[in-house]
Amino acid sequence: MKTSLTLIIIMFASLWSYSQDQSSNDAVVDKNYEEVAAIKNQGGFSLVDSWAKYPNGEKGISELITNNLKYPEKAAKKKIEGVVTIKYVVQVDGTVSEIEVVTGVHPLLDKEAVRVIRLMEKWEPTIQRGKPVKTAYNQDIRFKL
Repeated sequence: MKTSLTLIIIMFASLWSYSQDQSSNDAVVDKNYEEVAAIKNQGGFSLVDSWAKYPNGEKGISELITNNLKYPEKAAKKKIEGVVTIKYVVQVDGTVSEIEVVTGVHPLLDKEAVRVIRLMEKWEPTIQRGKPVKTAYNQDIRFKL
């Protein structure tokens, strides 16, 4: 009887663990990760197996920017416009770090562009020779009144 109860507890724990694993996998599977090339391939061969993938690819990045960018009020009053270029690195664990302004317009706009890039979800990293590698990306963010 004691053995049966132990076996039932182990089976329950295993099923619960499996369902938890499936739940966390479903969160990733539900998202449509698409490659975002750091370098636009002009033909020929690529040094990577696959580029880093972001949910809905370039469209997903555009939606993130569109849905979250807030024009700084002081910049709008001063009619400051322009394109801020941000560099960031997708790490081997899919997180985004090393965010920096490459081409700034004004500190108010630069700060807002960095803030939005920090909102990025985890990526699936670039794969090179079967292993995840860091990849640097540049992103232009246009501020226009």
